[in-house]
Amino acid sequence: MGEKPRLWHSFLIRSIMQKPLIVRTVYALAAFVLIVGILYFAKLLLMPLAIAGVLALVFMPVCDLLERKGINRVFASLICGLIFLLFMSGIIALLMWHVKNISGDLTAIGQNFSDMMGRLQEYLHQKLGLPSPRQQDLLMTPPTPGTNGLSKTVAVVMGGLVNVIITLILILVYTIMLLCQRHRFKEFCLQLAPVDTQSQTKMMLLRSVRVVQHYLYGLAVVIVCLWVMYSVGFAIVGIRNAVFFAILCGLLEIVPFVGNLTGSTLTSLMALSQGGGVSMVLGVLGTYALIQFIQFYLISPMVMRAQLNVNPLFTIFILIAGELIWGIPGMILAIPFLGIAKILFDNVKILQPLGYLIGREKGTPSRIPWLVRVKTWFYGGVV
Repeated sequence: MGEKPRLWHSFLIRSIMQKPLIVRTVYALAAFVLIVGILYFAKLLLMPLAIAGVLALVFMPVCDLLERKGINRVFASLICGLIFLLFMSGIIALLMWHVKNISGDLTAIGQNFSDMMGRLQEYLHQKLGLPSPRQQDLLMTPPTPGTNGLSKTVAVVMGGLVNVIITLILILVYTIMLLCQRHRFKEFCLQLAPVDTQSQTKMMLLRSVRVVQHYLYGLAVVIVCLWVMYSVGFAIVGIRNAVFFAILCGLLEIVPFVGNLTGSTLTSLMALSQGGGVSMVLGVLGTYALIQFIQFYLISPMVMRAQLNVNPLFTIFILIAGELIWGIPGMILAIPFLGIAKILFDNVKILQPLGYLIGREKGTPSRIPWLVRVKTWFYGGVV
């Protein structure tokens, strides 16, 4: 019974390879469109499951350790779920505490921002002849918010909050169930593979798991280091509630490229709204540039042990595609899934051209030579 899917798999591959190139191209495009369509229209169903799958890979070593200690697999999975719940609760509580502190300064921040916009409009009026703020105030009377509009806003906010809570509960439940059933899913993948590629399939699964785990573990260490450096740097510059913005900028690092721009923009705007002026904004940008330099050339090469070996062009492309399909969660999941896809492409003969296309050039250095010796201090000679 276990041979049928493997024979079907071999027959399907042979039948596709015997087709003309144009037919194979049409098949590939049709499969691509079908996959993208399923991901887009089944977003609410698949997105929590995908996030839970990544979390299950992260907690898999913890679950294995607890099972080796003699704890039942179900209880070990529940403990991992409890750890995730406590971690998320701590992050949310810390952010809410800082938001409460910032809310007390909202009146002053709003006044500073209004004064700044007024000075900007006056400058544009004097230099370019644009309408002055007083003329605009006379021409445009701001609408007064009514009770109906306020109730609609509250309903939208409460609806979004309920959706977030339901999604988090689904992710938690899926994570626990995937940890309980992880060996079953591994056996399922092995049964799909042909008999003569069993060892290769096992190695591919192991490499995929390790790449995702090392990438996420390294990213977590980088984020913690960024929290410390941003807190110190923003405090020196004079940003109020520096810890909050440090946590925010560190969490935005989960989304490459886009997170950096968003974090620096938000902090710069807050510096202006606090009345810091151009000097404080330059201090924020200088702090951001220095910390990004330290992260890129020192921290990341030391802690990101697993190289995804993916072309930067396709990294940006997959980030944009993830945002278009699944929004912000799609951008977060895009990089780990691209790393898994790279391993799959490299190990399946028919897909090896895709693996070459999205990979780095062989001559492209993925490490900085002088850091190899530094990394041996941390990993005991194993780099």
